[in-house]
Amino acid sequence: MDNIIQVPLNLPDVRVLSTQRTEQGHWLIRVESTLEGTRCHRCGREIRDLHGVDAAVGLRHLPLFDVPVFVEIRPKRYRCPYCAGNPTTTQRCEWYEPRSPNTNAYEQWALRMLINSTVADAARKLGVSEETIDGLLDRWIERAVDWDAWERLGVLGLDEIALKRGHRDFVTLVTVPLEEGGVEIVAVLADRKKETVAAFLRAIPEPLRRTIERTCTDMYEGFANAITEEIPWAEIVIDRFHVARVYRDCADTVRKKELKRLQRALPKAEYAQITGAMWPFRKRPGDLKPEERELLERLFRYSPKIEAAYHLREDLTDLFDRDYTKAGAKRAIRAWCKRVRQSGLAEFERFLGTIERWMEEITNYFMGRQTSGFVEGFNNRVKVLKRRCYGIFNVESLFQRLTLDLHGYQLFGHT
Repeated sequence: MDNIIQVPLNLPDVRVLSTQRTEQGHWLIRVESTLEGTRCHRCGREIRDLHGVDAAVGLRHLPLFDVPVFVEIRPKRYRCPYCAGNPTTTQRCEWYEPRSPNTNAYEQWALRMLINSTVADAARKLGVSEETIDGLLDRWIERAVDWDAWERLGVLGLDEIALKRGHRDFVTLVTVPLEEGGVEIVAVLADRKKETVAAFLRAIPEPLRRTIERTCTDMYEGFANAITEEIPWAEIVIDRFHVARVYRDCADTVRKKELKRLQRALPKAEYAQITGAMWPFRKRPGDLKPEERELLERLFRYSPKIEAAYHLREDLTDLFDRDYTKAGAKRAIRAWCKRVRQSGLAEFERFLGTIERWMEEITNYFMGRQTSGFVEGFNNRVKVLKRRCYGIFNVESLFQRLTLDLHGYQLFGHT
């Protein structure tokens, strides 16, 4: 007897009747309810006239030392003395759901197995079918946001992500940064069309929609037009890092063109002295090592155009770091655009048009310093999930999986 321990069953309102090992080596624990009475399914009154018990119900429970455990209960039935015909009602215990083959504790444990994993892997670990895991998701996690749980939105982030390689099958992710930190997913939309985004915004309950103060997005007309139509009071903030991606590409294009020209014009040995400049060129001046700075200076002597592009890029980055007002930022950006035109760098022309088109939205950044960092960080989580699961192409399933990865331990933890 010194090799035996007692383990609590942790199922409320039951009494253990017997415990045995089955032929398959599983534990079978028979229990009965200690609750007296239930509520009539027809009139809703409390009834206590015991009529008998139902057939035995077998439920899978948490494993014990890697051994599967099953709980068997015969639910009590009570007769209603108040309704015509005296109908009977089966008593419900809170630790399992009717028609479910598992206890709630087992299902929550199974969902913890799915966090940061795949349906196929979780099914293999648990020895169940993938359909069973999908069923658990549907029982425990909603396929769409519950707006009743929200009091205020404040900031919305909108961004698209491709579900397949080659930038195909875009979906739109709608997220909200939380004041206490972190991000909440509120929608996965089937595409990035303006009509789809507008329909989602209209579906937000009016009092909650009025709490949206600003939206963070990239330079995509569909998002901007939907926001302007449905929530015109909300500021549209074009994220500074989306802007930076464009003007940094312009500077990189100058570098590539000039290096091709220099490769043709310079002797091979001389050109070798300026190779390897790509990564130093992409760094900020304060991050350069001495040897990288020397390499860039050598490159700049050969190509004043590369030097001009480098300094224009860094000057605009510094501009976004300064404490400008919206009006001051507009003046500074326009002065920078004038310098670009005077430089004669045609590679920046497309960006100048972008600045003119999105000036209001870009300079809205200086009013609250709001970025889409929370959106981009969340997108990385989505990309990891997408690769791990070899693609999830149903937007409702993607919403469920993202919700599980974000809140699974909080929702289905031990405490």
